[in-house]
Amino acid sequence: MRKLLLVTIVLLGFGIINAQEKVKEGIKKGADAVETEAVKLYNQAKTGGFKAGANIGLPIQGASDVSSFNFGADIAYLFEIMENLEVGGLVGYTVYNGDGKYEVYDGGEGVVVKNYKDAGFVPISTTARYYFSNRKFFGGLDLGYAINVSGDANGGLFVRPKFGFNFGKITLIGSFQRISGGVDYYEGNVNVFKISGFTSANFGIEYGF
Repeated sequence: MRKLLLVTIVLLGFGIINAQEKVKEGIKKGADAVETEAVKLYNQAKTGGFKAGANIGLPIQGASDVSSFNFGADIAYLFEIMENLEVGGLVGYTVYNGDGKYEVYDGGEGVVVKNYKDAGFVPISTTARYYFSNRKFFGGLDLGYAINVSGDANGGLFVRPKFGFNFGKITLIGSFQRISGGVDYYEGNVNVFKISGFTSANFGIEYGF
């Protein structure tokens, strides 16, 4: 009985040791795989390039009530992670010019007048694009956050689906830009006007280097 118990303990010990070795081996393989992918991604990132662009836009939806023109510029770094698919980061500046004023009767103190201010934003986002037709055409998306830096607006989610025609280093781009940060125009305690965000249809040009 004692011999059987001793043999059982020895076999159990070997089993535990063997299991520990397999766990260590699995962890090492996993760590090696992560390191390999990280190195691969780093090497891919090194082969990327910068793209600088500028665009003009026509405010639509609620934004057209307080602005008549949009202008923006940005710079991005993109690299290919698989055939025809590029990803990267983008930072820029976009401004919706304040146009006109809004009047409202407050019911007690008379007419309140508010002059609209320019609303400036710094978008910081991820960016991705997929190329078609031998890289002559692409569809893409910028997604991030727009920080308000001027005017009465709030910062908010930045979304910009886009498409482009590639002519070598020059690319023509059409896009639909949306910043969810709205604006409340107040005169004293009176809420003169409110919009839920800034939206525009844009056209621009980009240079790759």
